[in-house]
Amino acid sequence: CEPYITSDHALMRERAEEIAQGIGILARLLKPREILLGIEDNKADVVENLQRELRAHDFSALCGRECSAEVITFPTKYPSGGEKQLIEILTGKQVPAGGLPAKLGIVCQNLGTAVAIADAVLRDKPLISRITTVTGEAVTTPCNFEVLLGTPVEDLLQACGYNAAQNNRLVMGGPMMGFALLDTRVPIVKTTNCLLAPTEAELPTPPPAQPCIRCGFCAEACPASLLPQQLYWFAQGKELEKLEEHNIADCIECGACSYVCPSNIPLVQYYRAAKAEIRERDRDMQQAEYAKKRFDARQERLQRLEEEKLAARKARQAKAAARSAQHARQNANEISGESGDADPKATAVAAAIARVEAKKAASGSAAASSGNAV
Repeated sequence: CEPYITSDHALMRERAEEIAQGIGILARLLKPREILLGIEDNKADVVENLQRELRAHDFSALCGRECSAEVITFPTKYPSGGEKQLIEILTGKQVPAGGLPAKLGIVCQNLGTAVAIADAVLRDKPLISRITTVTGEAVTTPCNFEVLLGTPVEDLLQACGYNAAQNNRLVMGGPMMGFALLDTRVPIVKTTNCLLAPTEAELPTPPPAQPCIRCGFCAEACPASLLPQQLYWFAQGKELEKLEEHNIADCIECGACSYVCPSNIPLVQYYRAAKAEIRERDRDMQQAEYAKKRFDARQERLQRLEEEKLAARKARQAKAAARSAQHARQNANEISGESGDADPKATAVAAAIARVEAKKAASGSAAASSGNAV
């Protein structure tokens, strides 16, 4: 967990039973063979209580198979709480670049999710609140609040004795991954785990960025084993394909590279902007592909309708030609009947008239077909 943030610690202290209940519901759904609850060793005061609550549940019965649950403590080192980092610490397995833990047969959930599941399933309570840490030297009484989502930030700050004159900038989140707030009237959201109100001495304003000196400190600090220096150059040059080739999606934006940079380059800001550009490009490509599919479908539909119209027109013309030939034959029969039994000239004239009528009908059909083709 980031420095200053104690919301998850407070959740483990106050709601261990709900955490175990949520884990039980997840176990029934996922049917795992093993459940590992990782806790940093600076939070040892909650281990015993969580172990007791986990022992109160028969996870094997819930899963319908042999299943064990264990609480594991590990050294406190930022950012060990990241999903991929935590999986590697607890299981020794590495999630492949661009992959998901599910490919390894692993599902990683945080404590807040477990509590929210227990509240929703067992108590019919939707996710309408969360625990938020309010801290920093610009507040007189830092503490954790269980606060309703949508509550204005300024209300929490007032409850903690906020001194705006001492605060150089207000941060939503921690000092490493948080972002500055320009207005205290913004609401608390589901991801607001901390409000940090530091003084200038506590969290100094970053100095202006200087050119990269290629020291390599950022690569040594990166927990995802990326190449932050290369990502920085590609982000500056808007080379989105190369950013994807260098697995920028695996960046967890922990801020470790920016923290160790001697040139004070805000690397994470470049990565966030590059990720946003990649998302926008992908969204535009999807929309363009969708528009192309719709256009192709429309062209096929129009062509099909035209072919159906042409076929119907040909059928009508053929029917009209058949009627004309039939009328001509009827006229010929009538003429031959009126002239007597043996009048070869009249018969020949009627036959000639019938042939002319049929030829006219055929020529009209051919002309209509050639007009449609043009």
